[in-house]
Amino acid sequence: MRNLGQRLANILAFERRCIRSSFVALVRRTSQYASVARLAGAAHRRSRCSGYLRDATLVRIALFLLFFVALPTSSGRIFAAGEGLGKWDESRAGRGESLPERHVGATDNGISVEATMRPNTGVSYRLVGPWAAGSAAIRFAVDNVNAVKNDYLPDEAIFPASVTFVFGNDSLNLGWKRRFVLFLTQLGKGFTPSGIRLTYAWGNGTPVGSMYRLWEEETVFVVAGPEEAGKTISSTRRLADDFSAAYGRPPKGPVTEVRVSARHRWSERRPLRASITLRFPAPPE
Repeated sequence: MRNLGQRLANILAFERRCIRSSFVALVRRTSQYASVARLAGAAHRRSRCSGYLRDATLVRIALFLLFFVALPTSSGRIFAAGEGLGKWDESRAGRGESLPERHVGATDNGISVEATMRPNTGVSYRLVGPWAAGSAAIRFAVDNVNAVKNDYLPDEAIFPASVTFVFGNDSLNLGWKRRFVLFLTQLGKGFTPSGIRLTYAWGNGTPVGSMYRLWEEETVFVVAGPEEAGKTISSTRRLADDFSAAYGRPPKGPVTEVRVSARHRWSERRPLRASITLRFPAPPE
């Protein structure tokens, strides 16, 4: 958003210069002493201005839509206090979802969540760092999964249990045009955290052990699936090693945020029970 704001400021400044140059060109055109070269220069400036004014219109529309969408998102946020959450923040996991029945206990380096979810419910917990990219101990238990068409698509990848580690100081060089497309894509669906993300999930149908890109800057590691429903799955992950496996290099900075989520798809017919326990940083083995 800071880059988008900077771009808007530059465009507005150029727009003001465009207005002034258009006015000067008009005055010069009415003068009998105006030279052909000056008029040609004014026409060139106006052609450049028209392109920048179109960009300004697009950016203004995007910022307006962002403000419009952010209102219901922020009003739905719940800052839990005095409920054993410590510094963790609680919110609905998806736009339009309700909070499920849940029991939570948390410390500064861990959280344990048990949720009984009716269809179209979900909960997410967020803790802000930073931490070194060390080891994380994750334990999942799920009695069912979400029936989806394709776990590889962002619109359909609603995991019954997941843990996401955000490297907020790291990113890929996608270019401003691609980022603008991502901004518009996520506008109506909810924005992902800024930075590169590693998500460990109980998959709905993808093979266990899969690693794939859900977004350009988010890699999913599937640690369990439908065949493990009713079981408890424990895994200790070395985040720096997983980051290197996903992006071909070590992370450039620390883990800046952790998110723990449980979600149940709106189209399901029966409740889903999920349990998630995270210890991060994990105790030495």
